[in-house]
Amino acid sequence: MKKIIDDINQILSEWDPLGIGEDIITDEYRGYIPVVLKHIKSKEELTSCLEDILVNSLQTGYDKKNNNHKNMLMLIVEKIMRLNVTL
Repeated sequence: MKKIIDDINQILSEWDPLGIGEDIITDEYRGYIPVVLKHIKSKEELTSCLEDILVNSLQTGYDKKNNNHKNMLMLIVEKIMRLNVTL
């Protein structure tokens, strides 16, 4: 389980939707891992979960009607969903 937590943290850190940078990145998104794990078995639920984080928690200005925003999010969802195979 530690490996998947570390892998999710790595994916979120590389994504870095807040543009924080490398100095504090590995801790910034760690708090979202439990909720991501809760929704990792469903692509739709994981997408909704990450959209909620982007809009309500991080207030990034994410717009699900914006194709660029949606495409970037779907890449992250796919990466995280691939980790589910190892659960």
